[in-house]
Amino acid sequence: MKFHLLVAAFLLSFSSARPAAAAAPLPFVVKQVGPGVYACIDGPEHKSGSNAGFVIGDNGVLVVDSFFTPEAAQALVGEIHRLTAKPILYIVNSHYHLDHTGGDQVLRDAGAIIIAHRNVRAWLRTYNIHLFGDRITPELQERIERLPLPDIVTDTSLAIWLGSRKVVIRAMPGHTGGDLTIFVPDARVLFTGDLFWRKVPPNLIDGTVSDWVATDRAFAEMPSAERLVYVPGHGDVGSDRDVRDFRAYLVDLEKLVSAGRGAHLAGDALVRSIAPKLRMLHRDWIISDRAVGLEIRYMDEELAGTKSRPVSQPD
Repeated sequence: MKFHLLVAAFLLSFSSARPAAAAAPLPFVVKQVGPGVYACIDGPEHKSGSNAGFVIGDNGVLVVDSFFTPEAAQALVGEIHRLTAKPILYIVNSHYHLDHTGGDQVLRDAGAIIIAHRNVRAWLRTYNIHLFGDRITPELQERIERLPLPDIVTDTSLAIWLGSRKVVIRAMPGHTGGDLTIFVPDARVLFTGDLFWRKVPPNLIDGTVSDWVATDRAFAEMPSAERLVYVPGHGDVGSDRDVRDFRAYLVDLEKLVSAGRGAHLAGDALVRSIAPKLRMLHRDWIISDRAVGLEIRYMDEELAGTKSRPVSQPD
């Protein structure tokens, strides 16, 4: 009997001494960009689909965007709970695209009120389906149709107070027609959503480049812009210099496509003419063949006046 007890005790001590299984790696990288302010940057395998972030205030947490999948959003909630015991009060969607809203239900289940642009309520479950076209699966369509709608909407400005910490939400034009920026004045951090991409081509499918350029010029002209931290929708955390570089990319794209149209180029010939010129102007960018082809096509449609964009709907 004593022998069996000794064996059992030995096995118990051996099992308790074994190291715990390693936690699954996060699909994003957490970077502190200010006191109590964190950027969550999509990892190299792009499993999150976009960037997100969160702001810890006196009485709770405000989250910016929720990634593409519920799994990534769940990991985000876990990281927030690891860093603070304060409740998650709000999730702000920078725009309607699924790579920024796909985890909203996870945040709502965690206690968050969903804030978005007024147009997002109308576009979330409809235009997200259109974005995927014939590539959409029945499972993805069902997930889109079940996305939770925003609780609070705005098409101007909104101030949220986390105790004594102020967060300013502002509607800005350019990327979709339903974009919000999130500014934390005391930390000098601006979450731009997809109104700023760092060294990767933006998705122009819903964009109006002239408005977009004006918005990004306004970013770089904010007071003490050289000391601000800009958290983009895609790419790493940036500075005012990166914002100017992004604006230059949009301007170069518009000029090159306009010149190509003036030379009566269209379709594949337009892409073949412009792609190497755009890459030459922005050598340190990651510009895939697929991305540059879409960029040029959407810019061509915009200049021709044939581009289809989401239409604002009444509340």
